[in-house]
Amino acid sequence: MTTTDQNGQAPGEPSWPTAMSQDERLVVDGLLEFTRQAVVPVEDELAPLLHDPRQGFDEAGRESPRIDEARRAVRTAAADAGYYAMFCPPEIGGGGLGARLAFLCWEQLHLRYGPGERLVYNTISHWASGPSAVWTKTSARVASEVRPAVVAGRLQGCFGMSEPDAGSDAWRMKTRAERRGDTWVLNGAKQWTSFSPHADYVLAFAVTDPALVEARKGGISCFYVPTATRGFAVESVIRMFGEIGGREGILSLQDVVVPHDQLVGEPGRGFDLAMLGATQGRLYNIARSVGLSRWALEQTASYAKQRWAGGSPISEHQAIQFMLADMATEIYAARTMGLDCAARAQAGQDVRREAAMTKVFATNAAFQVFDRAIQVHGAMGLTNELRLHEGWKTTRAIRIADGTDETLRRTIARELLKGNLDF
Repeated sequence: MTTTDQNGQAPGEPSWPTAMSQDERLVVDGLLEFTRQAVVPVEDELAPLLHDPRQGFDEAGRESPRIDEARRAVRTAAADAGYYAMFCPPEIGGGGLGARLAFLCWEQLHLRYGPGERLVYNTISHWASGPSAVWTKTSARVASEVRPAVVAGRLQGCFGMSEPDAGSDAWRMKTRAERRGDTWVLNGAKQWTSFSPHADYVLAFAVTDPALVEARKGGISCFYVPTATRGFAVESVIRMFGEIGGREGILSLQDVVVPHDQLVGEPGRGFDLAMLGATQGRLYNIARSVGLSRWALEQTASYAKQRWAGGSPISEHQAIQFMLADMATEIYAARTMGLDCAARAQAGQDVRREAAMTKVFATNAAFQVFDRAIQVHGAMGLTNELRLHEGWKTTRAIRIADGTDETLRRTIARELLKGNLDF
């Protein structure tokens, strides 16, 4: 563990906002040591399944149950060690740690382990598939019977918002929930639902007041639906980038009956629940963009010093130097923006605008970083061995996940045109 002085800085480390405090460093170092000891050996054992699609997916595109079992084991071990729910609200059994430390943990995990399917990324709960602030809004029964297993990592969920005709415009949602006595009956379909093929439950959003939805003033509610409920099905797995399997699914809800106390939050206020996780999800994508970018820069700088062309290492060629300089410049800007945004969120500020600006910049910067990294590596950059293509695919995908560039730019512009010009 790195030695620090009384101000929380490592010897010779400058005291500025991007540096880690002593307490932050202890948590990050502890998390990284936990992954090294408890998770990496499991990854090594399952390497053929994790890294060879022919073994990791079946003919229907679903992942091997052994991978799902391994993820569950990692989640529960991380929960026992105090890491899995450390950023979740204390009222649901979480650690209540802040957004800045969450950013640092996600960044450092991705910096150390890089792109690809890694079990280490299951050591911290994801807002859409694990415990989060949404779980403060459940009924007493669900909180008592279900929530402890979610917080302990034994149950993994998914977030059923997007639909075939309702992606960026959720007001076009067609899934309906009808109240019948003490139950609700859900009918509809969901699409692009991450983690759904092996999920234990879905937080399903449905229209409960069509008039309010038509006026775009509410009317969408959220329900806790175990995936074993009659009428629920994962119709198919969505394959992307030419892959033979996937982790996103198309869901069907046909006369799915749930008790009234599986309504999450207030009727018609589902968007409020979705917003509880939106900023957290964007900060997560910003942090992993920065971490992956730093990983790519390290690989590229090292390779440039080893690879020769024209009688000298390519690191001595100005064209390569300029690409490395641009990569570093954009990473520095993205990281500084991300930490500032996380600090504002931790201070209780409404950072929807800042999170939108930072996600647009950081994810686009990361995509460019990987594109340059591949270019510097030449043909080697295209090989599976170096994993740069995995980072390229990931950073391309997260320019769409949790808000597309265009949707976020609209959010930014709307705030600016309201006169909110201070940031």
